Amino acid sequence: MNNQSFSPRLPWWCSEYCRMAILLVLTFLLYLPALNNGFTNWDDGWYVTNNVRIRELSWDGIFYWFTHYFHGQYSPVGNLVMMLVYAIDGLNPFWFHLTSGLLHLANVVLVYVFLKRLTKDDMLSFFVTVFFAIHPMQTEAIAWLAAIKIPLYALFTLIAIIWYIRYVDTGRWRWFLLAFIPFLFSFGSKEQSMVIVGSLIFIDYYRGRNVFSVRVLLEKLPWLLLGVGMGLNSIAATASYGIVTPAKSFGFIEQLVLPSVAFVTYLWKLVVPVGMTAIYPYPDVVKPVPLYWYLCFAIVIAVIVFFIFKWKKNRNVNFGIGFFVANIIMVLQIMPTRNIIVADRYVYLPIIGYFFILGVYFLKGLQSGSGVRVLLLSVFAIWLFFLSAHTINRNRVWNTTETMWRDVVEKQPDALIGWYNLGGYYADSGNHEQAVKAYQEVVRINPSYHNGYYNMANSYYHMKDYSNAIKNYQRALKIKPRSKSAALNLYMTYLSSGRNDMARQVLEALDAIHPNDPEVEEKRKLLPE
Repeated sequence: MNNQSFSPRLPWWCSEYCRMAILLVLTFLLYLPALNNGFTNWDDGWYVTNNVRIRELSWDGIFYWFTHYFHGQYSPVGNLVMMLVYAIDGLNPFWFHLTSGLLHLANVVLVYVFLKRLTKDDMLSFFVTVFFAIHPMQTEAIAWLAAIKIPLYALFTLIAIIWYIRYVDTGRWRWFLLAFIPFLFSFGSKEQSMVIVGSLIFIDYYRGRNVFSVRVLLEKLPWLLLGVGMGLNSIAATASYGIVTPAKSFGFIEQLVLPSVAFVTYLWKLVVPVGMTAIYPYPDVVKPVPLYWYLCFAIVIAVIVFFIFKWKKNRNVNFGIGFFVANIIMVLQIMPTRNIIVADRYVYLPIIGYFFILGVYFLKGLQSGSGVRVLLLSVFAIWLFFLSAHTINRNRVWNTTETMWRDVVEKQPDALIGWYNLGGYYADSGNHEQAVKAYQEVVRINPSYHNGYYNMANSYYHMKDYSNAIKNYQRALKIKPRSKSAALNLYMTYLSSGRNDMARQVLEALDAIHPNDPEVEEKRKLLPE
């Protein structure tokens, strides 16, 4: 009798291919509402709808993107994708949103491949991939068109690290060198890709390589040099447009602990993603610093201490922490450059490290008694249902400019940018009564905000409420006396209300500030003799 080894085959519905197919279908269905979304007035304008350069699909047009900064960014690959999508059907938002959705589906597959090659563990890889695919915090990167750069850079980053793992596994230098190609494409999509060297270090660590050896450190040198060069290029791109700094300034203590608040907020929202919104404005600073901030700082210190002392003892947790931090550290506002404290889209790739840790302990828990196993599976099922339902709702929030900004101001009533852009949407739609209400909230939040009064005055003018228009143009000019547009609009309001003498005084003031200005001279012709 022949002794042959027998390996039982699992039914087809238990295979990894079937599991992944089901996950991809589920992910597509969850993001199906996003295909009905339109454009918004938050960055979609300069990036797509008003961007005439994406309409020039030519060698000269392509060359332009690779040799110029645009709106303070260097994203030639992202802009090239926009050109290709525009060539399909012009400014039909369906194709742009479909492209974002397809990029996410591709990334779902790549995340699974990355983790499978890294860990050789099917179930852990699938567990993490599920949450990467369906978590509602991912919706901003997919449902908001201007954020398409994030799934795009993630796609090339994942390919690069998968090829790097092939190098680690085989020792063949061709995989090491090939990995630089998608890395460069990743940087051409979004500057956040420059932190890839951190991911590679923790991949080495997880695989048991001596990350402090001369060989491993020398391997990272070209990645580090490229990353530094990319960072300098990003600084130059930002400087070409002007740095967007927070409206509020902070002292040393506040700025020291504030990144901890952002870090803990990400951790909390990944477990319980409630109160999600497109804008999380900088908090008001009060004296003394809120106790909650210090608590967040203490949590971060505890994580750092755990990370150091468990360096050799808990490889799974340390890899998860390291991958998460390496991919989110650039956006923790350690050096504040944005008016927001956190953003959902920033966890798109870091989420892998977070759920890697949860997956390790979840699968260990399943090996316990049947009671624990049933409890864990029940919690898992309920959690997935909650996350899936929330993802569908978040996709619908991004349906229009109004639905998006309404969601912001309902959850963040003091988000100036929310009210301001909502007011802009209403004004552009001809709904000036609602625009005035929005701009009133803007000046409530910041009573010295020139544009709030200026735009409110414009809406009053369109409503033929000349008295309130004059009052708000005057308030705008008090804040910004050299504003030619506010003065000219005030002049036109005086003319429309028959107050020609006051209009003449405005012209005299304009002549003093803007002598021989062609626009002023053209408006002068409207003044009766």
